[in-house]
Amino acid sequence: MKKLDVIRYRFVAFAISLAIIALAPVFYLIHGGFNKGIDFGSGYSLNIGIVPVGLYVSSSEDVVLSTEEGAIIVTLPDGESRISLTGKSMEDLSAELESLSVSTRVVTPSLKAENIQVGLNFPMTLSEEEKAINFSTDTVDVTIPEVRDALSSLDGVNVQAVGNRSNGAFQIRFPLFEGMTDEETLESVYSLLYDAFGTDSIVVYQSDYVGPRFSSQLISSSIKAILIAIVLILIYISIRFRPSYAISSILALMHDVLAMLSLILVFDLEVSSTTIAAILTIIGYSLNNTIVIFDRVREEMKIDLNRNVDDVIGIAVYKSLTRTIITSLTTLFAIVPLAIFSTGGIKLFAINLTWGLIAGTYSSNFIAPALLHYFHKLFPINVEKKKIERDYSLIDD
Repeated sequence: MKKLDVIRYRFVAFAISLAIIALAPVFYLIHGGFNKGIDFGSGYSLNIGIVPVGLYVSSSEDVVLSTEEGAIIVTLPDGESRISLTGKSMEDLSAELESLSVSTRVVTPSLKAENIQVGLNFPMTLSEEEKAINFSTDTVDVTIPEVRDALSSLDGVNVQAVGNRSNGAFQIRFPLFEGMTDEETLESVYSLLYDAFGTDSIVVYQSDYVGPRFSSQLISSSIKAILIAIVLILIYISIRFRPSYAISSILALMHDVLAMLSLILVFDLEVSSTTIAAILTIIGYSLNNTIVIFDRVREEMKIDLNRNVDDVIGIAVYKSLTRTIITSLTTLFAIVPLAIFSTGGIKLFAINLTWGLIAGTYSSNFIAPALLHYFHKLFPINVEKKKIERDYSLIDD
């Protein structure tokens, strides 16, 4: 019967794995630790829009502008007035505001009033100094590379597009810069954006600060999540199979995690919550592949009680090989394009998942079977054979 003699090449497999894993501490020292994202280190997350100004407004009276769905609410000392934005041009909106003690200056008449972009500057208290109101447009042409170029003088800045292109919305994440307070860090980012795109074109939708205490809690929670998942898997496989299968599976999973960490450290990839998601995904994927092979080992043991365990392992790996190749390739077909063409967190997730998939497939077919070869000596997997032989001996007697 055909088999893939993985046990014969176990030392080669172990050497390759050790070489890959050994890169982790080397590059950890070279890079001075992990490249922690905002999730795992102090910093800011900004959601901004880079959209044109459609209107400038001012007032010599006490006027406050706020918004509701499809309308601007003008609050005067003697009450509120509601101005619908639906179907209005800039000239229409300007005329209605003028009638309510608001001075206006139209900048871009072609913009639609209903496309107003409300950021953290609303509600807007007016004064004699003009304030800008921004509007999205289908012709917004600011790109991610342009935003990155504007912030290229700063280290550790991550930029990705958010929502529709017409909103010109981006998420910008950055750590606290060395020698700066949190306020100085934020101001330096704003300053570069203002210089590149104009002060009035920037709309801040959301600004979040992640402090050291929260990030440390997130790190500990992520580690707990991984450990709990591994322990639960160990318990389940010990019940479903025998301890030798369980221990071999868990060590193979730890191999996959360490291999992913090596990739992250070698290429100095950002470590964030998406990294933890990728690790947990690979744990599930790799475990499923390993369990399929081990289940085949168990079934093969029942077919012929006199076969050598190493031969049975080789036959099980060979019989599972077609399924492994098809499953891995179809998954890679979906992931690799994301790793190449996507940006931001999705790109990092896809890169981690691609490497984790390769490492997991390798460990399921070479490392886990090799480990089973050794742990079988401590916790025999052919106890069914011995039990049946004892039963037959009793019949003979």
